[in-house]
Amino acid sequence: MKTLLKATVATFLLLGSGAALSADLASSKFLPLAPALPPLYSWTGFYLGGQLGYSWGSDRQSLYTTAGRAPVGVSFDYSPSAFMGGVHAGFNYQMGSVVLGVEGDIEGINARDTHGGLFRVQQDWQGSVRGRIGYSFDRFMIYGAAGAAFSRFEYGYFNPAAGLGESGKFSRTGWTVGGGVNFAWTDNLIFGLDYRYTDYGSFDFVARSAYLGLSAEHEPSSHAVRASVAYKF
Repeated sequence: MKTLLKATVATFLLLGSGAALSADLASSKFLPLAPALPPLYSWTGFYLGGQLGYSWGSDRQSLYTTAGRAPVGVSFDYSPSAFMGGVHAGFNYQMGSVVLGVEGDIEGINARDTHGGLFRVQQDWQGSVRGRIGYSFDRFMIYGAAGAAFSRFEYGYFNPAAGLGESGKFSRTGWTVGGGVNFAWTDNLIFGLDYRYTDYGSFDFVARSAYLGLSAEHEPSSHAVRASVAYKF
């Protein structure tokens, strides 16, 4: 009798658990599906924008005799600095998290400095073409960049003893390197911040009148920070 009772209870328990499992399986068909994850941002594409920034530079000037290039013991540094602004354009291609790109820019700048009222330097424009490599974190990207830089420098010299002055303009090609960050605020609007160092090498200004018989060696370089906004097509 006890055995029959135990078998009956076990049968009911087994049937009850099976029914509960069936109910759970049936109700699971009505659970809402998990929402699809949004796609990661793509940096691939052309972009066009503008930038504003500040540049501070150094230009070492050393005087030599034109014949034989013997140092005359006179050297000093210009420190031209100025705000600047311009436009830029480029193209990015994304492969996984790595972003490769190329960018060019042109800027107006009003960098000037003088030394003792006898020497002056000024720089009115600059530009560059750079390759870039970045690493993206969805809409945020860090990058490094390097390439060629272009500018023109104008130097003036005045000799009060002789009452003579002269000037010279030099178009220069140099190199530039730096890095920065970009943030895609929307699918098309990109904000940026970057730092760049630019070096234009060394070159000579050979005096023709004010300091006849002397040459001035110049070594211009600059640091710059920029904030930018661009539209990606």
